[in-house]
Amino acid sequence: MTDQIETDDNNTWWKAPRFLISAVLVALLIVLGIVLWLWPDGEEPTQAAPAPATTAEPVSGEESVCGLDATGGTTLTKAPEDVEWTALGAIYAPSSEKHGPGTVDESTGVRSCYSHTPEGALLATTNILTSGNDPQLLLDTIKAQAVDGPGRDVAIGQVQQRLSSGDTATVPLEVGGFRLLSYTADKASVEVVVAADDGNEDIYMTTGVDLVWTEGDWHVSFQENGDPGPVSGQVSDLSGYIEWGPHDG
Repeated sequence: MTDQIETDDNNTWWKAPRFLISAVLVALLIVLGIVLWLWPDGEEPTQAAPAPATTAEPVSGEESVCGLDATGGTTLTKAPEDVEWTALGAIYAPSSEKHGPGTVDESTGVRSCYSHTPEGALLATTNILTSGNDPQLLLDTIKAQAVDGPGRDVAIGQVQQRLSSGDTATVPLEVGGFRLLSYTADKASVEVVVAADDGNEDIYMTTGVDLVWTEGDWHVSFQENGDPGPVSGQVSDLSGYIEWGPHDG
């Protein structure tokens, strides 16, 4: 099981001294708007489930909007195979011919259309999170890939505020691992860990995203306060996660 995510109000990850004195991680807080726009200051994150989903019954893969017809169960105990990683600024985003994204918008760069499988949910989550390296892409992605509701409006407002403030810096980041928290025919919850090097060691930050299957694709289901899922914060290492990233396939 992974180390506990820090939740002490006096020792939350963005207030820790080593983050405040590190230029890399100050920039990281800006770039990873996903952790900040999804976790308002002063609120504690909800602890993630301790283990991946283990439901045994298979789920049929309803066809995606772009025709991806992959099928699968409700567990994900290893990283998807045949994944390619594409640079989006200072971070790499994954893609799979079988699981998506099946569509990349030529005008906005939004990556969408994923298979109705746990693998598709993972690819959707990771691509949504990696879009946070570019605030305009993040904004366009939320508009295209989020379920209508108050939480979506809050998230859009937070990213628009970031854009208007001029916070567009990027730093090298890398997807490091994941775990599937839950999965059913129409809902999924996926946690993805992103790593950054502060010059002395790797720093790991995790974000969970709740998804719903609607209109032939996975969409983020924001909570009313703009949070995307059950957990955000810092973990000390990748224990308890399935390692996955540009160097792992």
